[in-house]
Parts: sequence; C-alpha cells; structure tokens
Amino acid sequence: MTEHDEHIPQGDRLTLAESSADRKTPEAFIAQFEVSKVTTSPGCYIMRDKNDKVVYVGKAKNLRNRIRTYINDQDSRYSVKFLMKRVAHIDFLLTTNEKEALLLENSLIKQFKPRYNVQLKDDKSYVSLRIDKKQDFPRITVVRRYKKDGALYFGPYSSAHAVRDTLRQIQRLLPLRTCSDHVLNNRVRPCIYYQMKQCNAPCVGKVNREEYHEIVDEAAMILSGRSRDLEKHLKKTIDTHAEKLEFEQAAELRDRLYALQKTMEKQRTVDVPGAADRDVFGLYTQDRFTEIQLMFYRGGKLLGGRSFSFKKREMPLIELLSSFLLQFYSDAPMIPSEILVPDEVDEAEVLAEILGEQRGTKVHLHTPIRGEKKALIELANRNAKRSFDEKQLAEQAQADVLEQMMEHLKLPNIPTRIECFDISTFQGDKTVASMVVFENAVANKQRYRRFSMKTVDGQDDFASMNEVLMRRYTRAIEENDLPDMVLIDGGKGQLGVATTVLKDLGIEDLPSVGIAKSRSQESGTASPERFFIPGRSNPIILAQNSPVVLLLARIRDEAHRFAITYQRQKRSKGTLKTRLTEVPGVGPALAKKLLNTFGSIAKIKAVSLKSLETVPGISPDLAKRIQEHLNS
Repeated sequence: MTEHDEHIPQGDRLTLAESSADRKTPEAFIAQFEVSKVTTSPGCYIMRDKNDKVVYVGKAKNLRNRIRTYINDQDSRYSVKFLMKRVAHIDFLLTTNEKEALLLENSLIKQFKPRYNVQLKDDKSYVSLRIDKKQDFPRITVVRRYKKDGALYFGPYSSAHAVRDTLRQIQRLLPLRTCSDHVLNNRVRPCIYYQMKQCNAPCVGKVNREEYHEIVDEAAMILSGRSRDLEKHLKKTIDTHAEKLEFEQAAELRDRLYALQKTMEKQRTVDVPGAADRDVFGLYTQDRFTEIQLMFYRGGKLLGGRSFSFKKREMPLIELLSSFLLQFYSDAPMIPSEILVPDEVDEAEVLAEILGEQRGTKVHLHTPIRGEKKALIELANRNAKRSFDEKQLAEQAQADVLEQMMEHLKLPNIPTRIECFDISTFQGDKTVASMVVFENAVANKQRYRRFSMKTVDGQDDFASMNEVLMRRYTRAIEENDLPDMVLIDGGKGQLGVATTVLKDLGIEDLPSVGIAKSRSQESGTASPERFFIPGRSNPIILAQNSPVVLLLARIRDEAHRFAITYQRQKRSKGTLKTRLTEVPGVGPALAKKLLNTFGSIAKIKAVSLKSLETVPGISPDLAKRIQEHLNS
C-alpha cells in the first residue's frame, strides 16, 4: 500500500508493486511487472509516477486484459507510449461490476486530477430556474446548483442574460411574486407590482393557495416548453368561465392567452420537429486539441449551448466522451430523456443506466447515423469547429498582446503568468491584500489569494506590501512556483518595496512593474496610466487605448475588486461580532439567520419572545438572553 492509501475511496484494494520507499524507475518497474498476477475482475487502475503522483486513472471490466495492453506495448497510441514512460507503480481497486467501476473512476479523477485524464475544468456553473412547489406561494428563483430537494428545475440556460430575459417574459405573462420570503411574510399592503397586474399579492391574501398554484403550473408548462398545451388549457378554462357568465375572469385569461401567443410566436421559428428534451453533442479535433459543443433542446426548442476545450489530449476519444459525460451530468440541473453523441462512447449502456438513475426515468444515449438526428449532430459539429476557430483567434490575439507587453516594458521573457497585488484598508483598520493571477491574459481564479496582515498594525501600505510579498515569494521559492512578472498597484514607492523584497529573497531577476492609476487633473482631463520599472526614473507611458494598457489596467482593477470584496467581508464579520454574537449561545451562523429573518437588530429588539422562538435554533432561554442583551 502507498502513503496515499487512506485517501482512495471505496473498493477492494489490490497492490502489485513495491512500496513508495522502494520505487524503481519506470523502465525497471515495467520490466519486473507480472501481468499474470493481475485479477480478471472489473475495477479501476491507478498509475503513479516515481514521485508517487497519480498520472492516470482508468477502468476496465477485465483488469488483466487492459493492463496487458499497456505493459506488453500492444496499444499503438502515442499517448499510451508517452504515459508508460512515466509509470512506476500501479494500484488496483476492485468493483463488483462495470457500473461501479465507471462511478469509481469518475470519483478518482475528481480527487486526484491526473495529468493524462480528461477533466471538466469549467468554472462556469449552470444557470437554471427553480420552483419549489412545496411552498404555499412559490416564486421562480435563479440557481447555479442542483439539489435533490423535490423542487422543479428548468434549464440549463446559456447565460444569466438568457435567464433574465425568460424571467421578464414570465413576469409579463403571469402574476407571480418576485419578492423574497422575508418581504412576503412582513408586508402589510401590496407593492407596485400588484398595481401593474404583475403580481396577485399573496402577501396580503389577495389570492389563495390553490389559485396561486394554478398559475405556478402554467409557469412550469412554459418553462418546460409546453406552451401549446398551456394555450389549449387556457382556451378551455376561458370557455368554462364564459359558460358560467364569469366574464371578468374569462377576460383576464383571454389577455393572458393573447400575451402568451405573442411571446411564443418568435420562439416557434426555432422549433425542431419531433424533438423533445435532448442534449446534442458535437466534436471537433485537431491534433491533440479537442472541442466539444453541447446544444440544449427543451420542448423542441433550442435554448442555447456551451463549448468545452481540451488541450493536449492524451486519451482516445471513446474514453474522453465517456469520462466527460459522467463529469458533466454529475452536477447538471437536468438530464434529458435523450442524449445524442457524435461518436462511440466507452461503456455506453452502463453510462446510460447511471444517467437514468440520476434522472429517475430511462435515458437514451446513442450515435445516430442518418436522418434528422444525424443532421442535429452535424450542426453541433459545425458549431464545435466554429468555437475552436474563435478560441484559436483569441489565443493568437492574447499572445500578440503579451509579446507587445514584453517589448514595451523591457521584460526578458513573455509574461505568460502575471501576479498582481493590491492593498486595501478602511479608515486605517482591517488592512488586507489581494493577489490575482492571469495566465495567457486570462484570469485564473483558482490561483487567487488574499492576505490579512500579521505583522502590520494600522495603515501602512508600504509595510503591508512588504509583508505580503515576503510571504508569497518565500513560499513560491520553496514550491518552485514563480510567475513571469509581478505587477504592483502603485507608483515608485510601492515598486521600490517590491524590488527590495525580491532582492532580499535572491530573485531580483524576477521582473516587477508598478502601475499608477489614471487620475482626474485640475484641467478636467485624466492623467494617463503610467508604468514604472526598476532602474528607470521616468514612467513608461503608452497609448491609452492600446491592448497592453487595457490588459494591465484590467488586471489591476481585478486585484482591487478582489481586495475590496475581502475587506468588506471582514468588516461585515466584525459588525456581527460586536452585536449579536456577544450573546452567549449566538454564533455567526445563528446571528445571520436572525438578521435574515427580521431584517435588522432594531427589529430583533422590537419583536416578541415568541417571534424569536420561531427561528430554528432559538430556545425560550436564548430568546430571553438575546432581548435582555440588546435592550440593556
């Protein structure tokens, strides 16, 4: 067993290699490995390099047969030959069937993030709409995470803009509330949306639960693409009201039907005949670059799509698609009844079974070879190529900007990775710092860092910058993780601090640049963005609309935003600690719950003890202590 054994999830373990302390070279490992000792059971194999780092995770219904192709050099793929030059140890995890092996592989990939596995590095979460019908008067909310909470989820949508547009349409069509639960429970008179006939004011009892849920059902029909069914339902209901001489109700529904028909008229131009809820995947590959395009069809309409890029792909497409689909749908708000893929998928039947269990009903996963569905695949393939071409052009433009930056700022190399620092303080207190990282001119938020001062009291920007840079680059030297350029938000003074720190650490050859923000002048014009570099007294001033200036200003502004956000969080926590959390038994979580329920400390002081006791976690004794403390 290796030193990492305690981190590996479920499964029976079988280790067929020496301990990590006795690791040999990859060549010696392969020469001594005995394939005959590997079990024929299904399971996963974990390949490690000589430093015990996981480089690849795979699955197989027969582990011996799969490993034999690696060890005996029977796999002609270049990526496999390249991989085996690094493998110095193999662990095995046994499962009872292929389905468990597929799920375990997905879990291991997420845990270890192996270099040669495909990983869904998509920092965008999926925007969806949620309706919780268990509430008496539910509202439509925008969410980015799917939970198994019994609520209805609709989407995903291609962007937050598309969601807002959909919500505006629903609000024009149906009088559903948009206010929060707190506002709903505390209003004493209808808001302006009631006067505009865009809400039927459940907050003051203008509509009962049954009538409100009928409107909620209509919203669900629209969001699920069943607008034609809703039209039929509205026509039938209008006729019923007319027969009963309830002309006012019939007229209201008639107006709603007209608005629905007008809204949906444009959308029907993108109807796909015969299509229900389905996801269609397209694929484009060039050398080791792969672009996957996903197109969402809901209720026969194209809602939008997403694209995913994989560079330096080492695994075959059949494995890439299988791994990608399982990772993608593990967090997706909705799994459609049909998934079309452009090529074969490894263990397609098992994958469809897993997705069907997540969905609750059967999922069809197949590769069409002709007809309408094949045409949808070809459309997705064309979109994948278009996305690939656009990203290639964008990367070329980014590379050109970085080359210009190297030339203008006299840098020794292209600044592929830039780390930018900013100091933020509030009235001389709670000084914090931020570090943002841009790689190839694109923000890498996973590498962002924020700092609280440990040795500096009060407001001293120079001392704070000195502490932050010393902490950051002492660690960077230990981890061999230095950037290509350090960007400091400030002029000569701040740059001087950075230069001193880097010299003290023995990395004075690490390029550093100071950026002085543009400011308004007495003449009414703005001073230009100025750049300072070590060894030069005068600032470098470039054309203010040049790509280099715009990029560096964007990096600086991002560092400032990140620092301000952290500083506000610290101030907010400090406010909570000085009031509610002074009460014995009230922590930050309970204090936040009280403020969310009642709105302010003044209102908490004014409510009755029984009202306080309705908040989960508040006992009669604690409610009494809270009021005594706040009113003392």
